[in-house]
Amino acid sequence: MGRIIGTVRHPAATAAITWVLAIPAAMLLPAVAGRSPFTPRGAVLPIAVGGLLLAAGLALAAFRRRGTDPPAGAAAGLLAAWVALSLRNGLYGTPFGFAGLTGDQGRMSAMATRYSATAVPSDGIVAGVPTEYPPLFPWLVGRAAALLDVPAWRLLGDAQILAVSAAVLLAFLLWARLVPAPAALVIAAATLVAFGDPRKAHEVIALAVFIPWVPAAIGRPSRARLHWLPAGLLGGLIVATYLGFVLWGALGMLVLAWSTWRASEDRRGYLKHLAKLLVAAAAVSGWYLVPYAWTLIRDGGQMVSDLFPAPAITGDPFPFLAATPLGALQAIGLLGMVWYRKTAWWATPLLCLVAGAYLYRAMGTARYILTGHTGLYYHTARMVAALLAVAGVLTLMHALPALVRRLATRDTVPHGVTATAIAVLIGWIGFAYWQAWTPPTSDPAAATGNRRYAVLAHTEPRPDGTRPRYAPDRPATRWFPINPIKRAVKDALGPHATPHTLSYDERLFAYLPWPGYIAVDRTAASSTSHWDDRHAALAALANTTGPKPFANASRTTPYGPIDVFILRANTSTWTWQDVHFHPTQFAPQYFTVRSLPADTVIAVRRPG
Repeated sequence: MGRIIGTVRHPAATAAITWVLAIPAAMLLPAVAGRSPFTPRGAVLPIAVGGLLLAAGLALAAFRRRGTDPPAGAAAGLLAAWVALSLRNGLYGTPFGFAGLTGDQGRMSAMATRYSATAVPSDGIVAGVPTEYPPLFPWLVGRAAALLDVPAWRLLGDAQILAVSAAVLLAFLLWARLVPAPAALVIAAATLVAFGDPRKAHEVIALAVFIPWVPAAIGRPSRARLHWLPAGLLGGLIVATYLGFVLWGALGMLVLAWSTWRASEDRRGYLKHLAKLLVAAAAVSGWYLVPYAWTLIRDGGQMVSDLFPAPAITGDPFPFLAATPLGALQAIGLLGMVWYRKTAWWATPLLCLVAGAYLYRAMGTARYILTGHTGLYYHTARMVAALLAVAGVLTLMHALPALVRRLATRDTVPHGVTATAIAVLIGWIGFAYWQAWTPPTSDPAAATGNRRYAVLAHTEPRPDGTRPRYAPDRPATRWFPINPIKRAVKDALGPHATPHTLSYDERLFAYLPWPGYIAVDRTAASSTSHWDDRHAALAALANTTGPKPFANASRTTPYGPIDVFILRANTSTWTWQDVHFHPTQFAPQYFTVRSLPADTVIAVRRPG
């Protein structure tokens, strides 16, 4: 019994148990309250709950003079659940996630929808092509949708919420192995406020695990290094969730591994540890990487996804210079990494990662100037921001106790100072996060930044064209007529048809697991899909004259058949992006044609 009680009192166990018990209430409370997130009374629900939790925590700290670990664990579990409450409250009344089905959110929904129909890693739009994008997150959503018999697009928002919430919990669990539990709590919160974008929930959770994983698995932590097997399993899961952080941190990890090897008393044992770790990581991520790599070796690829002129290309690469509380914390982290690099176990690993990310950014900038390919170097800002915030917390943890003891009238830190400081910091982080991702309560059409993504979640029309419950009048998101498209295909090909489809709007694939011919957005297409070649084949098809030759050519393109054309209807042509078809090509003896709402026309090739 004593061993069981001791296990439960461990901060990691306390955090996990608290989170499991609290997360159902967090996800259900907005529905119980039943208020629009666009009204002040609805919007402040998470703030009211968070304030009560902070007050209860401070009261507990005032009466408890020993054993800070279990309360810190409980606080971490409650913080993670509160994050879920805050995000769920912002999405109450809509079945969509943040940003609706716009851009990357539509493509993530398409991947989840694809995996609701197959367990094989595949591109979300061009079926049968190995995925280039790490598939674990949408794969889990898609398989859950298949198990629950629920459309995948309806699960994506809740999956994003749970993933961000779990990121806070996992960050605490991993850091609690390395530092005292109160410090791990603050680090988990700081990681969230540095990068906690629910639209990129898989990246949030991957980064939250990646940062403590590097020093724990490769470096020389103050406590025992993470065993090669769990280290390898975590590494493989990180790769399958989001490969970017591993690529951007690769140079830093190599330098860290080299310096750790040089300082190791058992160099051979350390090399064995690394080799076993890599084998385990490869085994876990091989289901995704092997088909992808083999396809590139066999068929080559056309890398076009890093040609997008993202605004972040010219973004500020130095977040620690911002005149904000987060910027100040990051500046402290930068100075702390340099100052303590020889005396604190955490400084060198984090410094290696930051330096490696900046070096990758510098090389990526040079490559972009020369070739136009970015290698997505601007995304290193997310990793750097989180690393500096974590380093800032660790620096304060290292320096403040001595400073407080020097300023205090006694040798120990006055009781309650640490708890109060942590509560204030957590309160600020929570309020900042809630404010960033809650829809505005006035003039939603003028919303900018992250709040705009919260608004778009409520303006995305449902498949039947109706709008979510609390959708504001403006802005308006154009309806894509999914239900009329489904009816047209069902009438022409039967209820179980999964036709190869060309669609001018990628939202089709967010709703339906139909094989797509080509992605709409060139700079978001997988290299394995050969977007440029498919586009050339599509343009050649559009130039085919005569109804019969066109019908035959659409059946035998170099990249397979096109059974269904979903095009935008203009005055004299039907278009897919910059490719123009003529209505006379779709003769009634070969195609069933219907005009649909929202200036959409569908042509279904007749069987036979």
